[in-house]
Amino acid sequence: MMFTVVSMLLAATTVLAGCGSNNQPASPDTGQNGQEAGTGSSKEPNETGAKTKVRLSYWNKEESMASLLALIEEKLPNVDLEYQFIDATQYDTIIKTQLAAGEGPDIVGGLIDDTTVKLGYFEDLTERFAGKYHDSGTSYVTFEGKLYGLPQASWFNGVYYNKDLFTQYGLTVPTTLDEYFAVAQTFLDNGIKPQAIGLKNANVAMQSFIALALNDYIGTAEGKDFDEAFRKGEATMKEALLPALQTWTQYLERGIFTKDMLGLEEEQAIDEFTSGKAAMFQSGPWYMDTFKQKNPNMNIGMFPNLGTKGGAGWMVGGPGVAFGINAKSKVKEAAFEVLELLSTPEGQQAYWEDNKGGSSYLKGVVFEMPEEYADAQAAFEQGNVYFPPNGWGTLRNPIIDELGKMIQAVVGGHATPEQALESADKKAESLRNK
Repeated sequence: MMFTVVSMLLAATTVLAGCGSNNQPASPDTGQNGQEAGTGSSKEPNETGAKTKVRLSYWNKEESMASLLALIEEKLPNVDLEYQFIDATQYDTIIKTQLAAGEGPDIVGGLIDDTTVKLGYFEDLTERFAGKYHDSGTSYVTFEGKLYGLPQASWFNGVYYNKDLFTQYGLTVPTTLDEYFAVAQTFLDNGIKPQAIGLKNANVAMQSFIALALNDYIGTAEGKDFDEAFRKGEATMKEALLPALQTWTQYLERGIFTKDMLGLEEEQAIDEFTSGKAAMFQSGPWYMDTFKQKNPNMNIGMFPNLGTKGGAGWMVGGPGVAFGINAKSKVKEAAFEVLELLSTPEGQQAYWEDNKGGSSYLKGVVFEMPEEYADAQAAFEQGNVYFPPNGWGTLRNPIIDELGKMIQAVVGGHATPEQALESADKKAESLRNK
């Protein structure tokens, strides 16, 4: 079943504001009847006429959930959902403190990782939700084959391209890396930068490589278990990802990326793209307004990140949040009913209504993007939106930093691909040993 929504894209993640007045820790509330919700239909209030209170905590303000909260009120009259906004700067500390005390909200936004799962904070969702969501969304909240969170609308990036420049030189949208290189050569031959990229930002360098690694290994049947194996120390980047990084160096060998780009800020790269000096730019919808402001007449499209194997391509991205159930909740059945409603086309649409800018991971649900994203639609339909570091657990941020720094070293000629991945592997090993 396909559910389509037409709207202009906004930023993939809601901009976080200051703390609200409702961000203090609170103890679990079992509802007025003091009992767990029953397993029967929740279309009517329970026998006492009281609703079961379910508390949901998240770091985005309540307006980011307004449509979903209205749907829950309409469809689950037996449930009184209390939404608790906690500012992102305090969220982890407050919620983890509550969970450690056996308290906290009944439904938790985020914080689902190998550590919190091992500590027993989250309920196993496998029996009710296994197979309903694309693996690209659930892999980072799946541990030892068990599912602990439901991924919601994604953030993503792909390759923006100047449609008018492509038309001017008789070019079609590439579907493989070889086709991309042929397009890039045409632009080089005509004095135009094929792709602007701000390699001064290590995160940008990292994501460029990760995009290719997704296509050629991590997003394939052969590599689908890499992230979990890497997190556990059972696989290394050098062994698994070296072929992808060696392929990535063709961007350098072909003159698409150059050493001087190591001094280029993201804002400068955007200027090159919007002025027509560069034909392509890898990023996400959070820059669309900037593009339009700098060049209101620019004709823009996006295609997915490409690899050597062809196929639908991949968007680098991941869930804005995954929702899990507190294992110590006294109202688990009511919490399950909320997540079951969320796991319907209607529930996904309601959540997306206030979080536009991404795709759904629920199988069969595809949000119809604006025309600019038509060339990436096949990737969205297949759930090909994934950010591998999400599966690296507590290694995530330090390895992102190390890998980005080493990709920059490769660009600058200060490290070989082998040395770059060895450095990331050594960093991961030291973190595991701690």
